[in-house]
Amino acid sequence: MPWIKSDKEEVLKEYPNLKEFLPFLDIQNTESPRGTVLVGCSYLDQQLKSTIGAFLIKSSDKDALLNGFNAPIGTFSARIKMAFCLGLITDEERSDANTMRKIRNEFAHDHKASFEDQSIIDLCNNLHHSAKRGGDGVDDPYGLFSTASTCLILNLVNRPHYVERGRLKKREWQR
Repeated sequence: MPWIKSDKEEVLKEYPNLKEFLPFLDIQNTESPRGTVLVGCSYLDQQLKSTIGAFLIKSSDKDALLNGFNAPIGTFSARIKMAFCLGLITDEERSDANTMRKIRNEFAHDHKASFEDQSIIDLCNNLHHSAKRGGDGVDDPYGLFSTASTCLILNLVNRPHYVERGRLKKREWQR
């Protein structure tokens, strides 16, 4: 279907920041439920890292803060907290990122974890960015997670670009 390729090219011309997002969707759509959680959270973690990096002083030691062994802002949890404290993400974005982090930890540390576990169902039901049916419909926890992670990531795709406009700058302080 050549029209799909040309449509994708047109979208990327208009929205170049989607260059990384569209391949993520392709990967996400081929993953198992466990893979969906791990890949989605990994991409979200990278978005937070890019957003924080776009805000910090260019000539600072920001790479040492964000990357490597024992980096102070090198974990998903630390990046969520830092992005929130710097005003780079909203209350709901922070809440969903933390919920997704908890779900990721369940899947990463328990080989039996599944979207049928009550603890994971409860976490998925708390996601703000998920597509919920409403009414008396019972929402599928996997669907809630999948839509919430995709929506949250899409919210953050352009965030580094916007955050960079207000990047911190070096200042001289009076003595």
